[in-house]
Amino acid sequence: MKKITKKRTIARKNNANKIDLKSARFLVTGGSGSFGRNIIKKLLALGARNILSISRNEDLIKQAETDVGSPFVKFKLGDITDKEFINNIMKEVDVVFHTAAIKHVSLAEQNPREAYRSNILGLLNVLNSSTSIKRFVHISSDKAIGVTNCYGATKLLGEYLVKESNDINRGNIYAVIRCPNLFGSRGSVLDAWAQQLKKNNTIRISDPEMTRYFITLSDAADFVVDIALMDNVDTKEIHYPLKFTKKFRLKDLAEAFLKVRGNKNSSIEIIGVSPGEKKHEDYIADVPLCSVAELVTFLKTTN
Repeated sequence: MKKITKKRTIARKNNANKIDLKSARFLVTGGSGSFGRNIIKKLLALGARNILSISRNEDLIKQAETDVGSPFVKFKLGDITDKEFINNIMKEVDVVFHTAAIKHVSLAEQNPREAYRSNILGLLNVLNSSTSIKRFVHISSDKAIGVTNCYGATKLLGEYLVKESNDINRGNIYAVIRCPNLFGSRGSVLDAWAQQLKKNNTIRISDPEMTRYFITLSDAADFVVDIALMDNVDTKEIHYPLKFTKKFRLKDLAEAFLKVRGNKNSSIEIIGVSPGEKKHEDYIADVPLCSVAELVTFLKTTN
């Protein structure tokens, strides 16, 4: 009898940790951003009916409301560094996608205290209020590998905090995903080039031979949501969307960009590397460089 009881207890725990899309309550921090919106759209497409997004940018929230346009999503104005706000929000959540962060290398380099406040203290607020959730998916960065800048340092420490939460809140699942650059996301180099092209018909690049790994927003959202909904997630492993990851040389991306959005008078200006920037990022495995033609195709999908 004791063995039967034990088996039934284990079965109940395993079932309790499964995610039912229609009844689960999802939270996307930074949900009004490019990546957050893609995660929300993926969840909706799969049948989610209760999604909450929190972010602190009013303009982006209003844009996201129009872009997503679903009665199953609530966009809430709030800051992850506000302990009381986060504590109240987390009481109503089953699954968290944590995308909110200071993401720009140069801004983190110039404002390390703000990077620490948002990327570490904000993350801790969410983690410390997560005792009643089922899943927590933390979006980290390839810049947490071979750290050379403030942003990468905050993402690496954040990974340690998330992984430690598996020991603190046993029974919950805390997963770490390292994504490369998100192609075409808000505030990316493509955004900067679009503004520069409009102003001076010239785009600026730091080092023509610089290389970066990237993933499209839709592929990244697919991968992240799939990990979150798995019945058995390896919490000791750092998850990489390797099969979706591609690589570009900066001068090739610049040439492709001008082919799609420039004209015969458009030009490229080399300005030198910014503090904290690597010439070549590290990743779990190398992948072939995209050609200019391939990059043109990717750019047309984000145009």
